Amino acid sequence: MSSHSSLNHIYRTVWNQALGAMVAVAEISSGRGRSGGASKRSRLACKHDLQALKALGLLSLGIALAWGAMVPQARANPNGAVAVHGQANMVSQGKQLTVTTQNGAGTNHSAINWQSFSIPAGNTTYFQQPNALSTVINRVVTNTPSQIFGTLGSNGHLVLVNQSGIAVGAGALVDTAGFTASTLRMSDADALAGRLRFGDGSAGAGLSVQGSILARSGDVVLLGSSVETGKDALVQTPNGATILVAGSAVSISARGLEGINFEVQAPTDAAVNLGTLKGDAIGIFAGTLKHSGAIQATRASLEGGKVVLKASGDAVVEGSGRVDATSTKGQGGRIEVLGHRVAVTDKAVLDTSGATGGGTVLVGGDYQGKSVAVPNAQMTYLGPNAELRADATDQGHGGKVIVWADNAARAFGKISARGGEIGRASCRERV
Repeated sequence: MSSHSSLNHIYRTVWNQALGAMVAVAEISSGRGRSGGASKRSRLACKHDLQALKALGLLSLGIALAWGAMVPQARANPNGAVAVHGQANMVSQGKQLTVTTQNGAGTNHSAINWQSFSIPAGNTTYFQQPNALSTVINRVVTNTPSQIFGTLGSNGHLVLVNQSGIAVGAGALVDTAGFTASTLRMSDADALAGRLRFGDGSAGAGLSVQGSILARSGDVVLLGSSVETGKDALVQTPNGATILVAGSAVSISARGLEGINFEVQAPTDAAVNLGTLKGDAIGIFAGTLKHSGAIQATRASLEGGKVVLKASGDAVVEGSGRVDATSTKGQGGRIEVLGHRVAVTDKAVLDTSGATGGGTVLVGGDYQGKSVAVPNAQMTYLGPNAELRADATDQGHGGKVIVWADNAARAFGKISARGGEIGRASCRERV
């Protein structure tokens, strides 16, 4: 690591007399000096590095996951049901299908095999479960894709598995206690046992979300060999985590980011977020990852939430992409953007500011690349119009912002880790 230390950007805060505030600068920077020549050199370096990164293909990342936008609308509610664990009673009235389930003996879940599972626009399928903690596992056993254009609801948790593909279309609404959708296979044994294990290492179909998904008391987990949320998509977990995984094998052992275990095959396992993701915690995991939408990680507690964007290959935050783990009452949260190559470009903003203290922003690695828990990028780029923030907006100390790569890190954007009024006052006294 030390042989590359001169190429990395680790930031500290110093007092800027002209601005009258603490500002973030490179750790190797001096506290005073002229800036005119440096600014010109930075612009030239920025142009050079931008061209170099484009040549490597990092900034031109494009992932075609438009499957969900091209499928025709569904023409029938789910049909051909066979309960393989517990019981299920179907009642169809006009455009609504109500499925009343009973959990299997000694368990909190039921399991149903379907010939098809689609919902046309204007139609509703509702699962009435014993309670909000119950789960019904729905598996499509034919090669018919699931096309959700109407409303899918439940008072409990829903799992939908379809290896032929799943699309939540524009105008659709999924409203449940918790929701997991997977285009990776689930075995008969796992379905009967209620184990949320998916995939066998083989490639599956894509998963696309253009509509809205709400989990009122649990997580939303979207799994596939490719996962895309469109620009009008909205996924909300006000009391849980929103997680996208593009991989070949995934298991869920508990709620939240800590309960996800997965395998990816870079770069074929691709995740793209163009929409809005909201929750206590947000995670996107893939071989190749692109984010240009909006991520809001907020908690009911005082602290900001946690966001992890992690790729085994390229991880890119671009366009007007925003990642928000701020707090208006307490300390800011934590944002990690990690991968083999990492870029935060265009007008992207990563913000962990908090009223009583700044949070943490890690781009490409942690301090000096020494954390065993945080993998290091080989190349990291921060564009000239991008911003990284970890400010204390009212009082307290600024947070931690790190841009790291083992081989080459280039940072030209705005980086801020300022203290609040009380924090700035104490810093003035020490300078």
